Amino acid sequence: MKKLTAIFLLIAAIFAFPTISLSLAQADAPEYIRIGLTRVFANREAIPIGNTRITAGVSRAGNFHPLANLQSESGFTARVTVGQVALYSQNQQVFIFTGEGAQIMDESGDIVRLGSYSYRGAIEFRPDGSSLTAINVLCIEEYLYGVLPVEMSYYFHINALKAQAIASRTFMTYRRNEGRHRGRGFDLCDDIHCQSYRGTGQEHENTTHAIRETAGQMLFYNNRVILAVYHASSGGSTDSSENVWVEARPYLRAVYCFAEHSPAEWSRTFTWEQITTALQSIGANIGNATGISITNTNQYGRVQEITIYGTDGQWVLRGEATRTFFAPIGGNLMSRNFYIEGAEPITPDVAVTDGHTTITTRLSSLMWKNAPGTIGPALTAYVYDGETLRRLAPTPTRATGGTGITINGRGWGHGVGMSQRGAHGMALAGFSYREILLHYYTGVEIR
Repeated sequence: MKKLTAIFLLIAAIFAFPTISLSLAQADAPEYIRIGLTRVFANREAIPIGNTRITAGVSRAGNFHPLANLQSESGFTARVTVGQVALYSQNQQVFIFTGEGAQIMDESGDIVRLGSYSYRGAIEFRPDGSSLTAINVLCIEEYLYGVLPVEMSYYFHINALKAQAIASRTFMTYRRNEGRHRGRGFDLCDDIHCQSYRGTGQEHENTTHAIRETAGQMLFYNNRVILAVYHASSGGSTDSSENVWVEARPYLRAVYCFAEHSPAEWSRTFTWEQITTALQSIGANIGNATGISITNTNQYGRVQEITIYGTDGQWVLRGEATRTFFAPIGGNLMSRNFYIEGAEPITPDVAVTDGHTTITTRLSSLMWKNAPGTIGPALTAYVYDGETLRRLAPTPTRATGGTGITINGRGWGHGVGMSQRGAHGMALAGFSYREILLHYYTGVEIR
C-alpha cells in the first residue's frame, strides 16, 4: 500500500493544471486577505496537515495555480528542506515547491486542517531559515466568519451582531491599509492585535447571517475608512481616543451608554505595600504609599487621573496609566470606570430653575433627558460667564489609613468606540444596527 501511494503521488506531481481562482469557482472573484496564523503556526519546524487529499500549488497574481494532487491516508507535514517548502507523508518527502508562494488547498475545495484548527481557502507556507509560518489566504467575508463569534457572543441580538460585523469589517480594512505586517508576507495576524481569528472552529449561523446581511458595509468619516475600535463593556460611558491613546479622532468621542446590558462589574483590593511596589516599578520615588484619590474624570465620570500620595511626595497617573499602573501587583484594572472606596469624588451642588422655581441639589441626584428622549444621570455641569465655559469638576477626596484600598468598577476594556454590551442593550431596546453604530461612532457614514 505504501508503494502504491508513493507511485500515485509521484505520477500526480507530473501533471500541470490551469490557473484557477482561490475559491475554485467564481467568475466574479471576491476580494482576498492574507492572515498570518501567528498564534499557533508561526516559526514552526513542522506544521501538520490533517487532510488526506490536497492540491499543492503556487500563488500567481493573487490566484491559486495548482501543480499536483496529493493523497496520503495519514495526512501530510510541511517542513523546510534546503531552503524550500516540502511536503512529507509518514516522514517520506512527496513534494517540494520551488520559489515563493507555496500553497495548499483541500482537493475538493473544502476546509484545510492544520493540527486541531481548520481554515477556509488556501494555506501558504512562508519559510524563514529552517522554520515556517502558515498564512491563511481566503475571501474577506469568510475571514469575518471566523472573527465575529470570537469577538462577540453569538447569542447577542442580531442587530448587535450586525453592528459588530460592520465594525470588524471596517477595522480589518483600516489595519490592512496600515500595512503593519506587510514585511512578514501577510495583511493581518490572527491575534487580538488585528482582531481574534480562529478559522472555522467557532463559526456560528447567527454571526454568519449578520455578516451576510451587512456584506460590504463599512464606516467612513470624510470619505475615509475609520479605525473602528470596540471593547467588551464600557461600564456606563465610553471615552475619547486621546484619553487612551495619543491621537484625537473626531469620530471616537466619549458617549453615554444608556442601555448597556449586564455591564461587567469588578472589585480589586490592594495593600499599601503593594501600591508602594507598583510605584517603585515605574520609578516613582515618593516613599511608602499612604493615600490615593481620583483627581480628574471626563464628563461622564470616567477616570482620567489619579494621584497617589507617599511619605516623600505624590505621583500623578493619567489616562490608561490609571489602569495599567496596577499590572505588577495583580494585573491591569478592567476599565477606567471605577471609584475608590472612601475616596469617591464629591459632585458639586447646582441650582436649576425654570424661570419660576429654583431647585438647589447635588448634581449626582439630577437626571437629564437628551433630544431622542433618553434619560440618564447628570454627571457633569458647566458654568458660562459670558466668555468662558467652565466645567464644574467633582471635588476629589483621599483614601488613607487601614491596610490598603478597594477599587470598585464597571466595564471591561479600553472604553473607546463601540461597547459590545452597550450594542446588545441598545438592540434589545429596539435600536437598529445603524442607530447603534451612529451612537458610538460620531459623525460617520455607513455605506
